[in-house]
Amino acid sequence: MDLLLRHGRVITMDAERRILADGAIAIEGGRIRAIGPDREVGVAHAAAAEQTRDLGGALVHPGFVDAHAHTSSDLIRGFTPKADPNWDPIDHAFYGPDGPDGDYLGALLSCMEMLRNGITTFCDTGSSRDLARTARAINEVGVRGIPGHLIFDVLAGPDMEPLVHSTEECLERIERQVEAYPFRGEGRAWCAVTLSGMGLSSDRLLKAAAALAERAGVPMVMHQSWGANEVAASEKQHGARPLFHLADLGILGPNLTLVHMIRLDDAEVDLVARSGANVVHCPNASLRRGKGAIRVGRFPELVDAGVPVALGSDGMGGKRDMARQMHLAIGVQREVRDQYPVLTAEQALEMATLNGARAVGLQGEIGALAVGMRADVVIHTLDRPEAHPRWADPVDSLVFFGQSATVDTVLVDGEIVLDGGRFTRLDATDAYRRIDEAAAGFEAMLGRTAFAAWPIVD
Repeated sequence: MDLLLRHGRVITMDAERRILADGAIAIEGGRIRAIGPDREVGVAHAAAAEQTRDLGGALVHPGFVDAHAHTSSDLIRGFTPKADPNWDPIDHAFYGPDGPDGDYLGALLSCMEMLRNGITTFCDTGSSRDLARTARAINEVGVRGIPGHLIFDVLAGPDMEPLVHSTEECLERIERQVEAYPFRGEGRAWCAVTLSGMGLSSDRLLKAAAALAERAGVPMVMHQSWGANEVAASEKQHGARPLFHLADLGILGPNLTLVHMIRLDDAEVDLVARSGANVVHCPNASLRRGKGAIRVGRFPELVDAGVPVALGSDGMGGKRDMARQMHLAIGVQREVRDQYPVLTAEQALEMATLNGARAVGLQGEIGALAVGMRADVVIHTLDRPEAHPRWADPVDSLVFFGQSATVDTVLVDGEIVLDGGRFTRLDATDAYRRIDEAAAGFEAMLGRTAFAAWPIVD
């Protein structure tokens, strides 16, 4: 036995949704060998454990899953213009030839924040220009990441021309990323079939990518129905709303994960539910840009229809913090709909764990603490006021009060990658220095008037 965790208040997220008031978890070979009351599991495995940790009643739960995160842009968060909803001036400078190294340093910062907030797995729809540099950052931090190349073959505007590739080249890039970073591979960077979507992928690319995903045994993940213009364009070009067009192409099914899904009508909600497709809700990203996820979104209806809705943080629109996404996903709905509850804390936690696992193609592997599953474990501290009172409903306490502020130690595949708030795989001070230097260079290139509403005086 590699590690025995004893005396934790464990939210298992198992099939019975057990909460162990005094629980123990035995870990061997990166997976959970036994879990249950400490009087049974802790006592039985105490002698065989190479290392034992007494958690003293601290809260424990499965690692969160951020089912949609663009990591590269984290290097320039805080630079976004206040009046331009498309952030074009900053985006163009960032993705231009003189832009900073977001693929490595942006991903490094993003992965560090995820891990510090209890996220053990994330998935991108593809935003890397240099995938190897993104993978390097993932492995240095120790989080599990599913990144991808930035891929689309439809030109939406002249400014995007340098990023567009032929359909053949897009498919070659997807195939190469799946081969180079095998799903469930040895490292922490794995690849699936990831596309931009949102009208930026041709029908030919969509169908061929779905076939590739099926052959490779990996999920297909893409943006969908983010804005009203996207829906109108589909109706004009295909004579059908976007989800019905995907169904007509034969790709709407359990292996497909659709991110955002803000602009749906009743018929599309029913269609998604019948198809078995997965949905990722990014509440903070929509709120930041006023896209309508709460105002016109149908996420409670999707949940009621049995659709597995996961949560994501997206790009510059939100912190890498699933606790924040959980709180927004349920709290704002209550305010807008004048209903209590619309969604519960228990449903929100399922979104951030079990549904997230399904959305990234890892159901049965992560998202719960159960025998045979990967040992992705988050342990909270009791040394903060947010962790008290300890003897309360642990789910409500986590979602509404403790959130990520109390995260202390995180395991991925049984490896302790955050220990007492300290990263075990990298020198955080050196990482922050390199990140800040790159951001300072970007600020100097832009000039402060490009992003600051108030004067910054040296």
